[in-house]
Amino acid sequence: MRGYWRAVAALVEKDLRLEWRSREAITSMAFFSVLVVVIFGFAFQTRKIDPATEAPGLLWVAFSFSGILGLHRVLAIERENAALQALLLAPVDRSAIFLAKMISVLGLVLLAEWITIPIFSILLRVPVLSCLPELALVTCAGSVGFAAVGVLLATISSGSRLREVLLPLLLYPLWVPILVGCVELTGLALSGRPLAEGSDWLVLLAAYDVVFVTAGTLLFDLMLEE
Repeated sequence: MRGYWRAVAALVEKDLRLEWRSREAITSMAFFSVLVVVIFGFAFQTRKIDPATEAPGLLWVAFSFSGILGLHRVLAIERENAALQALLLAPVDRSAIFLAKMISVLGLVLLAEWITIPIFSILLRVPVLSCLPELALVTCAGSVGFAAVGVLLATISSGSRLREVLLPLLLYPLWVPILVGCVELTGLALSGRPLAEGSDWLVLLAAYDVVFVTAGTLLFDLMLEE
């Protein structure tokens, strides 16, 4: 088991080293997410938006679109120069590859989200300092599920010529229910109410994360063969 997690750590380190050298994924993700926020900022410049009902939806729209860019990039790295085939020849459990990819995507998504949140707060005049722990919990819970199902579906679609179109078509129907939960919980946090009021959504997010992380570790080998 120790060797398994050592392999996961080595694969994550490899992905992060490649990203640190190129900075392609995080740059495009953060730029796109901030651009969406800036557009919303201009659209709502004449009035202050409601933190409980309007702000959460705008924020998670930015997160969702930028996350797709990260998924494409992390899988594209392995498809270049047949790197994925070489990786599959290594004496590593396929589920370790899935977990490593999921953790890499999760790190990029969370970094892009927390680059966006301060800019969102400033441009749209939404106070976030008083609810940072709650926002951290919601973004982590939502992003784990996004990364898990995203890596699984990106693997399925990566062999298609239309993968840039196919991935969103596969991902968003599965992601929307959790997106709604993230929006509801973010609204509670921004309005200063306890997340316990949305306990049903918290349970749903936790269950979603467990189901898709487990499904990914069990099915990733099959997805690679397809």
